[in-house]
Amino acid sequence: MQPGPIPSVSSGGAPTYFAVVDASHGGEERGAALGDQLSEKDVTLAFARRLRQELESRGVSTLVLRDGDLTLSLDQRANLANIAHPAIYICIHAASQGTGVRLYGSMLPPGGENRGPFLDWDTAQSAFASASQTVEANLIAELQKKQIPVRTLIAPLRPLNNITAAAVAVEIAPPEAGISELNSPAYQQLITETIATGMVAAREKLEAPR
Repeated sequence: MQPGPIPSVSSGGAPTYFAVVDASHGGEERGAALGDQLSEKDVTLAFARRLRQELESRGVSTLVLRDGDLTLSLDQRANLANIAHPAIYICIHAASQGTGVRLYGSMLPPGGENRGPFLDWDTAQSAFASASQTVEANLIAELQKKQIPVRTLIAPLRPLNNITAAAVAVEIAPPEAGISELNSPAYQQLITETIATGMVAAREKLEAPR
């Protein structure tokens, strides 16, 4: 059953967590088969945990939403993320095709009415579109500095549409060296260091006085 309208998040006060990192898939949902012995759910969890380390080393409190081999529905992910009241939500995917990183912004469905302090579940992200674009722009800048190929797209990806915070999906493809590098600590470190740097830069802009 789909949740009903959810309360909008106030901008006042410090969030419980600055960042929520969501490793896609998990449990019975393996995600894409990235190789004979490599499932997307395992790769995304490895990247999520390493990204948490990078963020926390920069003083950014971080919650990894799926910190284990768990099955979480899209609605559960959105509910857990919104309860944490993060400033930024990052959903991590992995792919075998292409190279570098693809960043996805939310493509909101038509309709959906916001009534007073309540946001429509399917379009809750609409109030945070500008903040999401700020995060995306900072991620792009940092990835380009490291000469990591980056593309930006919009897609009707859930749970992005349901998140009441700046929200971006990050799909990580292997480098030119091949798909096995998705499991390489060096490649994971390069990508997560770069993403963490972009997220910190975005935080400074999101928190700057208007």
